[in-house]
Amino acid sequence: EVKVEKELGFRTKKDIERYGIGKFIEKCKEFATKNIATMSAQFLDLGVWMDWDKPYLTLHNSYIEGAWHTFKAAAESGMLYKGAMPAHVCTRCETVVAYNEIEHAQLTDPAVYVKLEIKRKAGAKRGEKLDAGKGLPQGLNEFLVIWTTTPWTLPANVAVMAHPEFEYAKVRAGGEVLIVARELVEAVMAKLGKEPGSYEIVDTVRGKRLAGLEYEHPLSRLVPAQQGIAHRVVLSARYVTLDAGTGLVHCAPGHGAEDFAVGKENKLPVVSPVGLDGAFTAQAGAWLAGKHAKAADPLIIAKLSELGALLKKEAVTHEYPTCWRCATPLLLLNVPQWFFKVTAIREQLLAENKKVKWTPAWAGERFTDWLENLGDWPVSRQRYWGIPLPIWECSCGETAVIGSYAELAKLAGLRKDVDFHRPAIDGVSWRCAKCGEPMRRVLDVLDVWFDAGVAAWASLGYPRDKKLFEGLWPAKFELEGPDQFRGWWNSQLITGVLTFGRAPFENVLLHGFALDAKGLKMSKSLGNVVGPEDVVARHGRDVLRMYLLSGAAWEDFAFNWEGAKEVQRVLNIFWNAANFVRSYAPQDVEKEKELSIEDAWIVSRLEALRSLGAAAFEGRRVHEFVNAWRDFVVNDFSRWYIKLVRDRVSPWASGPGKQAAQWTLRTVLEQSCLLLAPVAPFISEQVWHELFGKGSVHLQAWPAKGKQDEGLEAQMAVAESAVEAVGALRAEKGVKLRWPLRAIRVAPKDARARKALLALGGIVKFLGNAEKVEVLEQLDAGKGLRQGSAGKEFEFGIVELGEPLMEEAFVRELVRFVQERRKKAGLLVTDKIHLVLRADAGSEELLKAREQALAKGVGAEDVVFSATLTPLGTLEFEGRSVQVALRKA
Repeated sequence: EVKVEKELGFRTKKDIERYGIGKFIEKCKEFATKNIATMSAQFLDLGVWMDWDKPYLTLHNSYIEGAWHTFKAAAESGMLYKGAMPAHVCTRCETVVAYNEIEHAQLTDPAVYVKLEIKRKAGAKRGEKLDAGKGLPQGLNEFLVIWTTTPWTLPANVAVMAHPEFEYAKVRAGGEVLIVARELVEAVMAKLGKEPGSYEIVDTVRGKRLAGLEYEHPLSRLVPAQQGIAHRVVLSARYVTLDAGTGLVHCAPGHGAEDFAVGKENKLPVVSPVGLDGAFTAQAGAWLAGKHAKAADPLIIAKLSELGALLKKEAVTHEYPTCWRCATPLLLLNVPQWFFKVTAIREQLLAENKKVKWTPAWAGERFTDWLENLGDWPVSRQRYWGIPLPIWECSCGETAVIGSYAELAKLAGLRKDVDFHRPAIDGVSWRCAKCGEPMRRVLDVLDVWFDAGVAAWASLGYPRDKKLFEGLWPAKFELEGPDQFRGWWNSQLITGVLTFGRAPFENVLLHGFALDAKGLKMSKSLGNVVGPEDVVARHGRDVLRMYLLSGAAWEDFAFNWEGAKEVQRVLNIFWNAANFVRSYAPQDVEKEKELSIEDAWIVSRLEALRSLGAAAFEGRRVHEFVNAWRDFVVNDFSRWYIKLVRDRVSPWASGPGKQAAQWTLRTVLEQSCLLLAPVAPFISEQVWHELFGKGSVHLQAWPAKGKQDEGLEAQMAVAESAVEAVGALRAEKGVKLRWPLRAIRVAPKDARARKALLALGGIVKFLGNAEKVEVLEQLDAGKGLRQGSAGKEFEFGIVELGEPLMEEAFVRELVRFVQERRKKAGLLVTDKIHLVLRADAGSEELLKAREQALAKGVGAEDVVFSATLTPLGTLEFEGRSVQVALRKA
């Protein structure tokens, strides 16, 4: 409605009436259906998988019937009533707004201190009051002092609230006596510009002694609605505080829920001379009639000043309720509405909420807090678009609540379907069975949160069609943000209990909001908005999804471009790992009976990931799985396992273990892909399609349970830590990883570490690039380490490096150098080459002695030494020099 009003340039409901309700409703339908396609396209673009061809629409008659069914169920159980009480009203939308629809904004309003003269007894002399107390100077008038931030409600004032136990002071100041709470005297007098010494407390009285004091309303002669009202002091221990003001509270039962409650207790009249459009009615007097209430504040303040009742005017900035649709400041007005008696089912709502599994658990507790403070729900709205209120009334007072089209058709004699929207539904009528006069529909529509609340069954065609309902209801899982405690979850739980006596959802996951890198709310005015399409354009859909899913869903997410880059790096590592498998394990192979220790380890780590993933998805802790998957692929699979098996699966490798490594590589990649699919659906589908080709990855089953060897994993953790220590010590000493060492010596800190190093010493040797690993006895004050040598302490002991084997290092550097030239030449891993070298005599002799290892390392059919070649480059290493040429064999 609001969007269409803006498109048409409308400002008020009268503009809609002039335009035509029927035409306006058609515009609303066009707007709603136009955006369905846009929203569906956005979800589809991000890889959200739903039945986008058949979205449920709250504007369909079948959905409206579901809402009417619930409305009638509530009416038949005595939960529906029509009443008048103060409710928040949006004067732009000209309709009531429910408690769960209210937003808040910081607004600046005028605040006033007003004095209200206490009436004298009949025949009393000046200064003698109804209950003046003792010791008062004769000849002084007494005044109650109130403070309010809503001067526009003063024409509706009927009483002043005092706390029965507070002490109130009678303060002589400037020839009159002002009554305020004793604790607030200094603060109030300072506000009124009274210096200490210019006033004195002449008496005090307990609040309960003020009860019944009558006072003169300064505006009573100007406001027709005030005629005949006996204004008096009433008591309230609940709503009178010393937090602000004077300790005496202005009471207008027509403009406040607390005031209304106190008014009901004390049988006070309800005055509310303001219409739905926010304008004062004739009951406020000719001087105010037709003026908007908030805009009339200056006029009312000026009149109070003119009448000598204004003590002080100031400006206050405070949190003020606004309309959730259009941000218009709301007014509390006493207007007739249809209500659901939610307070009557509060205990049942609380009990049903306890049965729901909330993630995190504190979200359920927060919803409990909300439910404990629920009031009755005003469900009628004085608008046009939405589900029509299914109530027909007769002038004789007869009322009918309709719950289905069949019921309506029978009563009204309908022979064909009718659009349930206004204005078509407004024309449906029939004769009252009681008096024969026409039954006319109440022209209101339902609160849109009622529309949303019935979604779990109305979207399934219930009650006309029960097939889907019986298979899918109640909702097994719902996902929303914290704004829906007072919105969707609130309305769902209420309508679910009203209709079925239970909660319509079983599991709920709370999500937070996306913030900027500094943790601030994204705002166009701040220029810090990052749209999903911005991230997709720069990094792709999978990066956006995986990045957002890496944090706990229920926590706010501070988006950072560096974080998105890191996720892209992780997915690039996964893609490179897939390319490695494509190159070195291109075909399915049978699993060998015996796996190597590293094969068995990575399979165990894979099972640990699968198990964690199953529990994380089941427990709605997706972020735990995402971060575990990242660690597994980056560290376990790519940085560790692939390094260990690279030589075993090279095109030129043969012998036992190659097939086992290939089987392991494919198994790990296949299951990693399956596990990743819900998080990053696009890259997982691509990898699956290219390497496994068994239909869509998204149609596969979750990987079956495997075997985990926690003991082996613990041992490998020791080996990994030792290798990391070796790498750190190499860096400290300037010894490159490609340079082989004579030995690595390790002094373990305990027996468990020693056992692990003895079992996995070969891995430490291979990845540490050494000829051998010496595992010493359990660490004992450095036993076994050479005197004066600098070792490196790590979690499980101390490592020491032997001297580097520089001749072997030269060969390793040459292999790396040739591989780089192969890559620049565009050769595939499987392509063989002819390698030609020219080196100094000493280097040539060295390389000839290692010719076989060199050829294997670079994929050469032969190695030729020639004095005449056109080099592709020259390697200089520690005083040695060799020129390189190559061509494809």
